[in-house]
Amino acid sequence: MRERNTYSERQPIMWRKESSSESVLPEDVRHAYRLLLGREPDPAGYANHVKAAVGRLRPIDFARLIMASDEYRVKQSALEMIPVEMDGYILYVSPSDGDVSTSIRQRHAYEPYVEAVLRKVLRRGDVFVDVGANVGYFTALAAKLVGPDGRVVAWEPLDKNVQLIYAAAWENGFTNVTVYPFAASSDVRMVPMTSSPLSSNAGIRRGEIGSQRTRVIAQTQRLDDQLAHLDRLDVIKFDIEGHESHAWRGAASILARHRPHVLTEFHPQCIRSNTDIQPIDYLQLLFDYAPRVEVLHRNRENVVCSTPDAVMSEWQLADEEFGMDGGMHIDLYINPGSRT
Repeated sequence: MRERNTYSERQPIMWRKESSSESVLPEDVRHAYRLLLGREPDPAGYANHVKAAVGRLRPIDFARLIMASDEYRVKQSALEMIPVEMDGYILYVSPSDGDVSTSIRQRHAYEPYVEAVLRKVLRRGDVFVDVGANVGYFTALAAKLVGPDGRVVAWEPLDKNVQLIYAAAWENGFTNVTVYPFAASSDVRMVPMTSSPLSSNAGIRRGEIGSQRTRVIAQTQRLDDQLAHLDRLDVIKFDIEGHESHAWRGAASILARHRPHVLTEFHPQCIRSNTDIQPIDYLQLLFDYAPRVEVLHRNRENVVCSTPDAVMSEWQLADEEFGMDGGMHIDLYINPGSRT
């Protein structure tokens, strides 16, 4: 079998000389991908662009079309970081991230109802584990709250987010922050994750990856394996796009040994799409850990629940309130009674 050519063995990119009447040829589509996006075209993208541009657009107009794409914009801004002044420290965010970074830039805040709990329960000298740290909003906040005698462990598999966390730790002198560039799960393996080029969010997903999403490869690790050396664990946060139950199972030993306070996202739609369990099953794991779960509502008083069904009812109310048609997520807080 003939080996696939390396990039250096391929023919060099040569734009053909055009006149005002010439239109795009299939070879122009391939050249545009290589020159502007730095890669060979994927089959679906190539077919779509050939259909839309060949015989219809001039090469210069097709180049402008590629340069207006999300992928090109993200590629150009991939190394750009924007500093944001917070309360006594600096965060770094991405200009291409329309989710978490945008909220931080516009409001200097993100999920204030979660932040309120962290500010209440974290103390100087505590150990905080941030599973699904994203751009590091709660990692940096916790590093400030626990102080130099405390410790913060950030778990985040996306390279672009890891660089933002590193930048904030360096800028603020947070020597108490350690970053684990893994996806937390119940086993150790390589997994495909998907994320929009214009988002800092990502998730381990089942099934085929949609055309509007980009695949990255991550390594999963078990929290029990990587954090067995911790002599204390006071607060842990899970926010990993429906994969929380798998991370929880991979952390069973440290959860049982240290009995930390828990903050977790609860996103039924993601749980159903991305895992092999039902939302009620994850809630049962939480109630096996502690007898009460507090729902952190955004626009009204928090509600303490004593059963999984009660939490599901609160989620349903929130979903209807925000008109999410099943796509709502809520955040939960569990106090196991390990401290007053």
